[in-house]
Amino acid sequence: MLDLLKRIKESKPKLKGDLEFANDWEYFTQDPNNHLEQLTTTGPFAGTLEAFTTGVKLRTRYSDLLDDSGAKNLRLWASGSNRVIDTARYFSAGLFGLDWQHAAELVVIPESADLGADTLTPTDTCTAYLNNFTFGRDYGARMLGKFRSTYLGSIGDRLEGQNPQMRFNDDEIYSMQEMCGFEMTVRGTSKWCDVFTHEDWLNFEYARDVVHYYRSGPGNPWGPTMGWLWLNATTNLIAQGPKAGPLFFSFVHDSDIVSMVGALDLFFENEDLPVDRLVTARNWRTSQITPMGGRVIFERLACSEASSGPETSYVRVNVNDGIVEIPHCGTGPGSSCPLEEFVALVSQRGEETGDFKEKCGLPEDSPDRITFLHQ
Repeated sequence: MLDLLKRIKESKPKLKGDLEFANDWEYFTQDPNNHLEQLTTTGPFAGTLEAFTTGVKLRTRYSDLLDDSGAKNLRLWASGSNRVIDTARYFSAGLFGLDWQHAAELVVIPESADLGADTLTPTDTCTAYLNNFTFGRDYGARMLGKFRSTYLGSIGDRLEGQNPQMRFNDDEIYSMQEMCGFEMTVRGTSKWCDVFTHEDWLNFEYARDVVHYYRSGPGNPWGPTMGWLWLNATTNLIAQGPKAGPLFFSFVHDSDIVSMVGALDLFFENEDLPVDRLVTARNWRTSQITPMGGRVIFERLACSEASSGPETSYVRVNVNDGIVEIPHCGTGPGSSCPLEEFVALVSQRGEETGDFKEKCGLPEDSPDRITFLHQ
Protein backbone atom coordinates (compact mmCIF):
# COMPACT_ATOMS: atom_id res chain seq x y z
CA MET A 1 0.00 0.00 0.00
CA LEU A 2 2.85 2.39 0.76
CA ASP A 3 4.30 1.89 -2.73
CA LEU A 4 0.87 2.54 -4.22
CA LEU A 5 0.51 5.80 -2.27
CA LYS A 6 3.90 6.93 -3.51
CA ARG A 7 2.82 6.24 -7.09
CA ILE A 8 -0.42 8.17 -6.54
CA LYS A 9 1.43 11.17 -5.09
CA GLU A 10 3.75 11.21 -8.09
CA SER A 11 0.92 10.86 -10.61
CA LYS A 12 0.65 13.55 -13.29
CA PRO A 13 -1.96 14.76 -13.85
CA LYS A 14 -3.60 14.36 -10.48
CA LEU A 15 -6.18 11.64 -10.01
CA LYS A 16 -9.84 12.36 -10.75
CA GLY A 17 -13.15 10.70 -10.06
CA ASP A 18 -13.48 8.14 -7.28
CA LEU A 19 -9.80 8.46 -6.35
CA GLU A 20 -9.51 12.24 -6.37
CA PHE A 21 -9.35 12.30 -2.56
CA ALA A 22 -6.18 10.18 -2.63
CA ASN A 23 -4.15 13.10 -4.02
CA ASP A 24 -4.16 14.68 -0.55
CA TRP A 25 -4.81 11.59 1.56
CA GLU A 26 -2.36 10.92 4.35
CA TYR A 27 -1.59 7.51 5.77
CA PHE A 28 -3.08 6.99 9.23
CA THR A 29 0.27 6.40 10.90
CA GLN A 30 3.62 8.13 10.57
CA ASP A 31 5.46 4.97 11.60
CA PRO A 32 3.85 2.06 9.70
CA ASN A 33 6.74 -0.34 10.33
CA ASN A 34 6.08 -0.19 14.08
CA HIS A 35 2.33 0.38 14.10
CA LEU A 36 1.15 -2.20 11.57
CA GLU A 37 0.18 -5.58 13.02
CA GLN A 38 -0.33 -3.94 16.43
CA LEU A 39 -3.50 -3.40 18.45
CA THR A 40 -5.17 -0.16 17.36
CA THR A 41 -5.58 2.52 20.01
CA THR A 42 -7.66 5.28 18.35
CA GLY A 43 -11.12 5.65 16.86
CA PRO A 44 -14.52 4.28 17.87
CA PHE A 45 -13.52 0.78 16.73
CA ALA A 46 -10.10 0.69 18.41
CA GLY A 47 -8.82 -2.75 19.30
CA THR A 48 -8.05 -1.58 22.83
CA LEU A 49 -11.63 -0.40 23.29
CA GLU A 50 -13.08 -3.57 21.83
CA ALA A 51 -10.98 -5.77 24.12
CA PHE A 52 -11.85 -3.74 27.25
CA THR A 53 -15.55 -3.63 26.37
CA THR A 54 -15.59 -7.38 25.79
CA GLY A 55 -14.13 -7.88 29.25
CA VAL A 56 -16.89 -5.75 30.78
CA LYS A 57 -19.53 -7.58 28.75
CA LEU A 58 -18.34 -11.00 29.91
CA ARG A 59 -18.05 -9.79 33.50
CA THR A 60 -21.72 -8.89 33.30
CA ARG A 61 -22.69 -12.18 31.65
CA TYR A 62 -20.64 -14.48 33.88
CA SER A 63 -20.57 -12.53 37.15
CA ASP A 64 -21.67 -15.59 39.14
CA LEU A 65 -18.65 -17.54 37.91
CA LEU A 66 -16.31 -14.66 38.67
CA ASP A 67 -17.71 -14.38 42.20
CA ASP A 68 -17.18 -18.11 42.71
CA SER A 69 -14.52 -18.96 45.28
CA GLY A 70 -12.63 -20.89 42.60
CA ALA A 71 -12.23 -17.77 40.45
CA LYS A 72 -9.28 -16.37 42.42
CA ASN A 73 -5.94 -15.89 40.69
CA LEU A 74 -7.26 -17.15 37.40
CA ARG A 75 -4.78 -17.95 34.65
CA LEU A 76 -5.33 -16.58 31.17
CA TRP A 77 -3.29 -17.66 28.16
CA ALA A 78 -2.06 -15.63 25.19
CA SER A 79 0.16 -16.52 22.27
CA GLY A 80 3.45 -14.63 22.13
CA SER A 81 2.43 -11.82 19.79
CA ASN A 82 2.42 -8.20 21.01
CA ARG A 83 -1.04 -7.60 19.54
CA VAL A 84 -2.47 -10.73 21.14
CA ILE A 85 -0.84 -10.00 24.51
CA ASP A 86 -2.14 -6.43 24.53
CA THR A 87 -5.63 -7.69 23.70
CA ALA A 88 -5.48 -10.02 26.71
CA ARG A 89 -4.35 -7.18 28.97
CA TYR A 90 -7.09 -4.75 27.95
CA PHE A 91 -9.64 -7.55 28.18
CA SER A 92 -8.45 -8.39 31.69
CA ALA A 93 -8.79 -4.76 32.74
CA GLY A 94 -12.42 -4.84 31.61
CA LEU A 95 -13.11 -8.22 33.22
CA PHE A 96 -11.30 -7.86 36.55
CA GLY A 97 -10.67 -4.11 36.86
CA LEU A 98 -7.61 -1.92 36.41
CA ASP A 99 -5.71 -3.85 39.07
CA TRP A 100 -6.37 -7.12 37.25
CA GLN A 101 -2.84 -8.41 37.96
CA HIS A 102 -3.97 -9.01 41.55
CA ALA A 103 -6.85 -11.22 40.39
CA ALA A 104 -5.35 -13.04 37.41
CA GLU A 105 -2.12 -14.24 35.84
CA LEU A 106 -1.45 -13.85 32.13
CA VAL A 107 0.60 -16.75 30.80
CA VAL A 108 2.30 -16.12 27.45
CA ILE A 109 2.87 -19.18 25.26
CA PRO A 110 5.70 -18.49 22.77
CA GLU A 111 4.93 -18.77 19.08
CA SER A 112 7.90 -21.12 18.70
CA ALA A 113 8.33 -23.84 16.12
CA ASP A 114 9.74 -26.31 18.64
CA LEU A 115 6.65 -26.61 20.88
CA GLY A 116 5.02 -29.34 18.82
CA ALA A 117 1.41 -29.85 19.85
CA ASP A 118 1.87 -28.03 23.18
CA THR A 119 1.01 -24.64 21.69
CA LEU A 120 -1.72 -22.10 21.06
CA THR A 121 -0.43 -21.51 17.52
CA PRO A 122 -0.06 -24.85 15.71
CA THR A 123 0.34 -23.02 12.40
CA ASP A 124 3.84 -22.19 13.69
CA THR A 125 4.75 -25.76 14.67
CA CYS A 126 3.20 -28.00 11.99
CA THR A 127 6.21 -28.59 9.75
CA ALA A 128 4.35 -30.24 6.87
CA TYR A 129 1.87 -27.35 6.77
CA LEU A 130 4.69 -24.80 6.71
CA ASN A 131 6.72 -26.60 4.03
CA ASN A 132 3.98 -27.64 1.62
CA PHE A 133 3.80 -24.74 -0.82
CA THR A 134 0.83 -26.20 -2.71
CA PHE A 135 -1.68 -26.98 0.02
CA GLY A 136 0.00 -25.60 3.17
CA ARG A 137 -0.04 -22.09 4.59
CA ASP A 138 0.15 -20.51 1.10
CA TYR A 139 -2.92 -22.37 -0.15
CA GLY A 140 -5.24 -19.60 0.98
CA ALA A 141 -3.28 -16.89 -0.82
CA ARG A 142 -3.21 -18.97 -3.99
CA MET A 143 -6.96 -19.57 -3.95
CA LEU A 144 -7.52 -15.90 -3.11
CA GLY A 145 -5.55 -14.92 -6.19
CA LYS A 146 -7.76 -17.10 -8.37
CA PHE A 147 -10.97 -15.58 -7.08
CA ARG A 148 -9.67 -12.00 -7.11
CA SER A 149 -9.06 -12.31 -10.84
CA THR A 150 -12.81 -12.77 -11.39
CA TYR A 151 -13.79 -9.29 -10.20
CA LEU A 152 -10.84 -6.92 -9.77
CA GLY A 153 -10.29 -6.47 -13.51
CA SER A 154 -13.59 -4.65 -14.00
CA ILE A 155 -12.77 -2.33 -11.09
CA GLY A 156 -9.41 -1.58 -12.69
CA ASP A 157 -11.16 -0.74 -15.96
CA ARG A 158 -13.51 1.66 -14.18
CA LEU A 159 -10.69 3.46 -12.37
CA GLU A 160 -8.57 3.61 -15.51
CA GLY A 161 -11.51 5.14 -17.37
CA GLN A 162 -11.42 7.99 -14.87
CA ASN A 163 -7.60 8.21 -14.92
CA PRO A 164 -6.18 6.97 -18.25
CA GLN A 165 -2.64 7.76 -17.15
CA MET A 166 -2.66 5.09 -14.44
CA ARG A 167 -3.45 1.38 -14.50
CA PHE A 168 -3.83 -0.41 -11.16
CA ASN A 169 -2.98 -4.09 -10.80
CA ASP A 170 -4.94 -6.61 -8.72
CA ASP A 171 -2.69 -6.29 -5.67
CA GLU A 172 -3.13 -2.52 -5.61
CA ILE A 173 -6.90 -2.60 -5.99
CA TYR A 174 -7.26 -5.27 -3.33
CA SER A 175 -5.07 -3.25 -0.95
CA MET A 176 -7.41 -0.28 -1.49
CA GLN A 177 -10.31 -2.43 -0.34
CA GLU A 178 -8.32 -3.58 2.68
CA MET A 179 -7.42 0.03 3.47
CA CYS A 180 -11.10 0.83 3.91
CA GLY A 181 -11.29 -1.52 6.89
CA PHE A 182 -7.90 -0.60 8.32
CA GLU A 183 -8.57 3.14 8.24
CA MET A 184 -12.12 2.67 9.51
CA THR A 185 -10.72 0.90 12.56
CA VAL A 186 -8.23 3.68 13.32
CA ARG A 187 -10.14 6.80 12.27
CA GLY A 188 -13.77 5.72 12.36
CA THR A 189 -14.31 6.59 8.70
CA SER A 190 -12.57 6.07 5.37
CA LYS A 191 -13.00 7.54 1.90
CA TRP A 192 -11.50 4.35 0.47
CA CYS A 193 -14.82 2.67 1.22
CA ASP A 194 -16.62 4.96 -1.22
CA VAL A 195 -14.39 3.95 -4.13
CA PHE A 196 -16.20 0.63 -4.47
CA THR A 197 -19.74 -0.45 -5.27
CA HIS A 198 -21.97 -2.73 -3.22
CA GLU A 199 -21.17 -5.56 -5.63
CA ASP A 200 -17.44 -4.90 -5.19
CA TRP A 201 -17.82 -5.31 -1.44
CA LEU A 202 -19.79 -8.54 -1.79
CA ASN A 203 -16.89 -9.89 -3.84
CA PHE A 204 -14.37 -8.66 -1.29
CA GLU A 205 -16.31 -10.34 1.51
CA TYR A 206 -16.21 -13.60 -0.40
CA ALA A 207 -12.50 -13.14 -1.12
CA ARG A 208 -11.84 -12.92 2.64
CA ASP A 209 -13.92 -16.05 3.14
CA VAL A 210 -11.85 -17.88 0.53
CA VAL A 211 -8.46 -16.97 1.99
CA HIS A 212 -9.37 -18.07 5.52
CA TYR A 213 -11.22 -21.18 4.37
CA TYR A 214 -8.18 -22.48 2.48
CA ARG A 215 -5.37 -21.01 4.61
CA SER A 216 -6.20 -22.70 7.91
CA GLY A 217 -9.89 -23.59 7.78
CA PRO A 218 -11.88 -26.60 6.55
CA GLY A 219 -10.50 -26.27 3.02
CA ASN A 220 -6.91 -26.81 4.14
CA PRO A 221 -5.71 -30.42 4.63
CA TRP A 222 -4.02 -29.46 7.93
CA GLY A 223 -6.56 -26.88 9.18
CA PRO A 224 -8.93 -29.03 11.30
CA THR A 225 -6.00 -31.17 12.49
CA MET A 226 -4.34 -28.09 13.96
CA GLY A 227 -7.58 -26.76 15.40
CA TRP A 228 -8.39 -30.03 17.15
CA LEU A 229 -5.51 -29.56 19.63
CA TRP A 230 -7.15 -26.67 21.49
CA LEU A 231 -10.63 -28.12 20.96
CA ASN A 232 -9.60 -31.39 22.60
CA ALA A 233 -7.84 -29.70 25.54
CA THR A 234 -10.89 -27.53 26.17
CA THR A 235 -13.24 -30.50 25.86
CA ASN A 236 -11.28 -32.27 28.60
CA LEU A 237 -11.75 -29.25 30.88
CA ILE A 238 -15.47 -29.08 30.13
CA ALA A 239 -15.83 -32.78 30.86
CA GLN A 240 -14.20 -32.33 34.28
CA GLY A 241 -16.77 -29.74 35.21
CA PRO A 242 -16.49 -27.11 37.97
CA LYS A 243 -13.58 -28.88 39.65
CA ALA A 244 -11.37 -27.91 36.69
CA GLY A 245 -12.11 -24.23 37.29
CA PRO A 246 -14.89 -21.77 36.54
CA LEU A 247 -13.40 -19.89 33.59
CA PHE A 248 -10.69 -20.34 30.95
CA PHE A 249 -9.59 -17.66 28.46
CA SER A 250 -7.21 -18.19 25.53
CA PHE A 251 -6.09 -15.38 23.19
CA VAL A 252 -4.84 -16.27 19.73
CA HIS A 253 -4.86 -15.17 16.08
CA ASP A 254 -7.85 -15.38 13.77
CA SER A 255 -6.21 -18.24 11.85
CA ASP A 256 -6.13 -20.31 15.05
CA ILE A 257 -9.83 -19.66 15.68
CA VAL A 258 -10.59 -20.64 12.09
CA SER A 259 -8.76 -23.96 12.52
CA MET A 260 -10.69 -24.77 15.69
CA VAL A 261 -14.01 -23.91 14.07
CA GLY A 262 -13.11 -26.25 11.22
CA ALA A 263 -12.20 -29.01 13.67
CA LEU A 264 -15.71 -28.88 15.15
CA ASP A 265 -17.36 -28.61 11.72
CA LEU A 266 -19.10 -25.35 12.59
CA PHE A 267 -20.36 -23.38 9.57
CA PHE A 268 -20.01 -26.57 7.53
CA GLU A 269 -20.02 -26.44 3.73
CA ASN A 270 -21.14 -29.48 1.73
CA GLU A 271 -18.68 -28.51 -0.99
CA ASP A 272 -15.48 -26.47 -0.81
CA LEU A 273 -15.87 -22.80 -1.70
CA PRO A 274 -15.41 -22.35 -5.48
CA VAL A 275 -12.98 -19.70 -6.68
CA ASP A 276 -14.34 -19.14 -10.18
CA ARG A 277 -17.48 -17.39 -8.94
CA LEU A 278 -19.11 -15.88 -5.85
CA VAL A 279 -21.48 -18.15 -3.93
CA THR A 280 -24.06 -16.18 -1.95
CA ALA A 281 -25.77 -19.15 -0.26
CA ARG A 282 -22.96 -20.22 2.07
CA ASN A 283 -22.41 -20.84 5.77
CA TRP A 284 -18.74 -19.89 5.90
CA ARG A 285 -18.49 -16.14 6.39
CA THR A 286 -15.33 -14.73 7.92
CA SER A 287 -17.17 -11.57 8.96
CA GLN A 288 -19.30 -13.69 11.29
CA ILE A 289 -16.56 -16.08 12.46
CA THR A 290 -13.52 -13.85 13.01
CA PRO A 291 -14.45 -10.17 12.86
CA MET A 292 -12.21 -7.72 14.70
CA GLY A 293 -12.10 -9.04 18.27
CA GLY A 294 -13.88 -12.25 17.29
CA ARG A 295 -14.46 -14.85 20.00
CA VAL A 296 -15.84 -18.35 20.48
CA ILE A 297 -17.22 -19.30 23.91
CA PHE A 298 -17.95 -22.83 25.10
CA GLU A 299 -20.50 -22.93 27.91
CA ARG A 300 -21.21 -25.91 30.15
CA LEU A 301 -24.86 -25.84 31.19
CA ALA A 302 -26.59 -27.79 33.96
CA CYS A 303 -30.32 -28.24 33.39
CA SER A 304 -33.11 -30.26 34.97
CA GLU A 305 -36.66 -30.96 33.84
CA ALA A 306 -38.03 -30.12 37.29
CA SER A 307 -36.77 -27.84 40.05
CA SER A 308 -35.96 -30.82 42.24
CA GLY A 309 -35.00 -33.27 39.51
CA PRO A 310 -31.51 -34.50 38.58
CA GLU A 311 -29.33 -32.20 36.48
CA THR A 312 -28.01 -33.06 33.05
CA SER A 313 -24.96 -31.33 31.57
CA TYR A 314 -24.86 -29.78 28.12
CA VAL A 315 -22.40 -27.79 25.99
CA ARG A 316 -23.41 -24.69 24.07
CA VAL A 317 -21.29 -22.73 21.60
CA ASN A 318 -21.53 -18.93 21.43
CA VAL A 319 -19.81 -17.30 18.45
CA ASN A 320 -19.61 -13.52 18.65
CA ASP A 321 -22.77 -13.31 20.80
CA GLY A 322 -24.75 -15.72 18.66
CA ILE A 323 -25.58 -19.34 19.55
CA VAL A 324 -24.34 -21.77 16.88
CA GLU A 325 -25.65 -25.31 16.87
CA ILE A 326 -23.00 -28.02 16.75
CA PRO A 327 -23.62 -30.22 13.69
CA HIS A 328 -25.40 -33.48 14.56
CA CYS A 329 -25.55 -32.46 18.22
CA GLY A 330 -28.19 -29.85 18.96
CA THR A 331 -30.83 -31.76 20.88
CA GLY A 332 -30.29 -29.99 24.21
CA PRO A 333 -31.90 -26.81 25.54
CA GLY A 334 -31.12 -23.70 23.51
CA SER A 335 -29.42 -25.61 20.68
CA SER A 336 -26.96 -27.14 23.13
CA CYS A 337 -25.35 -30.57 22.92
CA PRO A 338 -25.52 -33.22 25.66
CA LEU A 339 -22.11 -33.36 27.32
CA GLU A 340 -21.49 -37.06 26.68
CA GLU A 341 -22.39 -36.66 23.03
CA PHE A 342 -20.14 -33.62 22.75
CA VAL A 343 -17.15 -35.46 24.21
CA ALA A 344 -17.76 -38.40 21.87
CA LEU A 345 -18.13 -36.08 18.88
CA VAL A 346 -14.85 -34.30 19.58
CA SER A 347 -13.09 -37.65 19.97
CA GLN A 348 -14.53 -38.79 16.65
CA ARG A 349 -13.39 -35.58 14.97
CA GLY A 350 -9.88 -36.23 16.29
CA GLU A 351 -9.85 -39.58 14.51
CA GLU A 352 -11.17 -38.00 11.32
CA THR A 353 -8.74 -35.09 11.24
CA GLY A 354 -5.71 -37.27 11.99
CA ASP A 355 -2.87 -37.36 14.50
CA PHE A 356 -1.17 -33.97 14.72
CA LYS A 357 2.40 -35.22 15.12
CA GLU A 358 2.11 -37.76 12.34
CA LYS A 359 0.30 -35.51 9.88
CA CYS A 360 2.67 -32.60 10.56
CA GLY A 361 5.78 -34.76 10.25
CA LEU A 362 7.09 -33.92 13.73
CA PRO A 363 9.85 -35.84 15.57
CA GLU A 364 8.80 -38.75 17.76
CA ASP A 365 9.78 -36.92 20.94
CA SER A 366 7.66 -33.83 20.15
CA PRO A 367 4.79 -33.02 22.56
CA ASP A 368 1.54 -34.59 21.33
CA ARG A 369 -0.99 -32.43 23.17
CA ILE A 370 -1.62 -29.19 25.02
CA THR A 371 -0.54 -29.50 28.66
CA PHE A 372 -0.68 -25.95 30.03
CA LEU A 373 -4.47 -25.36 30.04
CA HIS A 374 -5.27 -25.82 33.70
CA GLN A 375 -5.99 -23.52 36.67
